[in-house]
Amino acid sequence: MSTCSFSTVRSLMETREFVWTRRHVVSLGLLCLAQVLDSVDVTIVNVALPAIQDDLGFSTANLSWVINAYMVVFGGFLLLGGRLGDLYGHRRVLLAGVALFTAASAAAGFAQSDWALVAARVVQGLGAALIAPMTLALIALIFPEGPPRNRAFAIWGAATGAASTVGLIAGGLFADGPGWRWIFFVNLPIGLLLLVAGRLLVGGERPARTSRGFDLLGALTSTAGVGLLAYAVLQTDANAWSSARTLTLLAVAAVLLAYFALHETRIAREPLVPIRLFQNRSLLGANVIQALRGAAMFAVFYFATLYLQGVLGYSAVVTGLAYVPLTVILIAASVLGPRLVRRFGIGLVIAAGSLVTAGGLLMFTRLSPGGTLMADVMPPLLVVGLGLGVIVVPLTTAALTGVPPSSSGVASSLLNVSAQLGGALGLAVLSAVAVRATASAPAGSVEGLVAGYRLGFGVAAGLMAVVVVIALAVLRNRREES
Repeated sequence: MSTCSFSTVRSLMETREFVWTRRHVVSLGLLCLAQVLDSVDVTIVNVALPAIQDDLGFSTANLSWVINAYMVVFGGFLLLGGRLGDLYGHRRVLLAGVALFTAASAAAGFAQSDWALVAARVVQGLGAALIAPMTLALIALIFPEGPPRNRAFAIWGAATGAASTVGLIAGGLFADGPGWRWIFFVNLPIGLLLLVAGRLLVGGERPARTSRGFDLLGALTSTAGVGLLAYAVLQTDANAWSSARTLTLLAVAAVLLAYFALHETRIAREPLVPIRLFQNRSLLGANVIQALRGAAMFAVFYFATLYLQGVLGYSAVVTGLAYVPLTVILIAASVLGPRLVRRFGIGLVIAAGSLVTAGGLLMFTRLSPGGTLMADVMPPLLVVGLGLGVIVVPLTTAALTGVPPSSSGVASSLLNVSAQLGGALGLAVLSAVAVRATASAPAGSVEGLVAGYRLGFGVAAGLMAVVVVIALAVLRNRREES
């Protein structure tokens, strides 16, 4: 997905200690492409939902399951996917995930009923849960700690950021052009390319196993607990947080996760998540920060999109194009991140980037019903993109620093789980806050809607302020030698 030439990438990543080869470039490109397969899918489906509803006859209540079926399974199986990679080989599990995702994309494209599409989305989510942690784990295995790994993460982060915006634009273009089915068919050539070229990946074919057991009960309770928690949050658009249904789902999820924690620490002989990982201060801090960052990022896309389409009246395609400058600056900032880490250290860079992000979110609190894209939306978008982009690489580096190769898959999964659950929980809370502010305004009032968006952005800014404190207090202010 990167437009950089081989010589440019090579010059970015060569160091005195690490010998860079053409196969490393190809491996990184394939891993970025695999991550893009997942990242595009998260956003590409959203703008095509009205067309899908009209064609397959989804009810309004059931339409959200085109998104939720994917997200619940994806979030629920991430830990299991990461551990499978550690036990049976990261490359093998990655390619298995790609095969599942590709086959499910074909089934989704050919679906003739609502239930068939939802079933295909379930399998897509399972494939994505195998892909996402393996891309990070393989990068951590291929590139040693320090500048080589940081720069690889920078390119990976740039591809991931670009994919999200590409998904928004492509979804609108396909829905208005050849039809919504092509949002799934477009995955087929990418998936087939990855399956054919997968043998070119450096390493990852043999698991670094230190045990012979598999924690089946831990896998079941973590998958059920995380999946049920994700479902409980996602269904709050139809059932209030205080409803008996939501409270019951949350209580059952809490019991399952509490037992999972007890099982891993006191019972399991070969735990799904090795306890030694939680003794890693850097990993713990990075995951908490990732959850808060996910909440802020989800809030930006959610509230800004509602404002652009619902208040300013822009189409889905134009809204997607409005995010292109955000993507450009996010990519540029993610490349800048490793250089800043070498000079100032991980903790300071994450704190500074989070402070900039909080400032951009506060700029959004000036939105008004009579605003414009260029004056009211674009400036804060660019500031947020700069702040979030700078912390991509330091945050990923912090989460995998000191993690042994035998646990890189599950450590990567933890980071993905933190992002997904943090984003989902955070957005649910922020949207509830926004709805309450809107409800206090006269019915149908545009000013009331905008007031809700402003409050949502303000609370998100508060979350990023908390990240600043955590980064300075918890993360070691380590500098990377160039």
